[in-house]
Amino acid sequence: MQKPSLPRAALLATLLAAACPWAQAEGAPRNSLQLGVSRVDFNTRSDDMTGPAGTTPPGIQADVARKTVLAFVYDRHIDGPWSVTVQGGMPPVLRLHGAGTAQALGEIGTVRAWFPAVMGTYTWQAGSALALHAGAGLHYTFFTDGATNAVYDGAFGGTSSRAKFSSSLGPIVKLGASWSFDRHWFADVSYSKYWIRSTATVTTTTPGVGDIERSVKVRTSPDVVSFTVGYRF
Repeated sequence: MQKPSLPRAALLATLLAAACPWAQAEGAPRNSLQLGVSRVDFNTRSDDMTGPAGTTPPGIQADVARKTVLAFVYDRHIDGPWSVTVQGGMPPVLRLHGAGTAQALGEIGTVRAWFPAVMGTYTWQAGSALALHAGAGLHYTFFTDGATNAVYDGAFGGTSSRAKFSSSLGPIVKLGASWSFDRHWFADVSYSKYWIRSTATVTTTTPGVGDIERSVKVRTSPDVVSFTVGYRF
C-alpha cells in the first residue's frame, strides 16, 4: 500500500524553516518595535477659501510642504503570518503655504499633525533573511497648535488670527520589506498611503469690523516612504 504523502502545509512549513531558521525556530521572537524616519509628500488638493460676502478674494487655496518625521512601528503577532501593526511618529509641525491666487504669499501658517494608524498585516518569507509585508487599516489624524503668521493676517487686513483644523478618519495601506541580521535585529523599508480630509477654519480679528471667519477644505493623500531599524522580542 502506498504511504500517504506529506501534507502540503507541513511541506511548506519545512521549506520556510529551511529558508529562515531563526524566524521559524521554536520560541523565535514574533513581536517587534521599529524606529526610524519617514519622508512625507502630501499631494494636497484644496478648495477655494470661503468667507462672508465681500471679505474673501476668489481662488485662495492652501498647500502643505513636504516633511521628514521621526517614525515608530509596533507589530504584535496574532497567528501564523498575521499581526496587528500600530504606526505613528513624533507629531511634526507642518508648514502651510498659500496656493491658487494666494501662491505669492508663501508660508502663511503652521499646524501640528498627529497621525496614529492601526493595520492588519500579512508577512511572508521571500528568502533566507528577506521578508515582505502588506497591510491595510485605518488612521485617525488630528491637528493641534494651528497658527497663522503676519503674512496671512496682513493679507486680510487683520491684526491676529486663530486657526482650527477638523480631524480625519480614513484608510491607510502599506507595503514593505525587511532584512533580518539575526534573531532580533532587522532593517525595514516601506511605503504607506494615507487619505486625509480636513477643513481649516480661521478667525481673523479685523479693525473696524471685528472677527471674520473663513474656511477652506483640504484633501491630502500623503505618500510616506519610511526607513526603520527594528528589534524583535
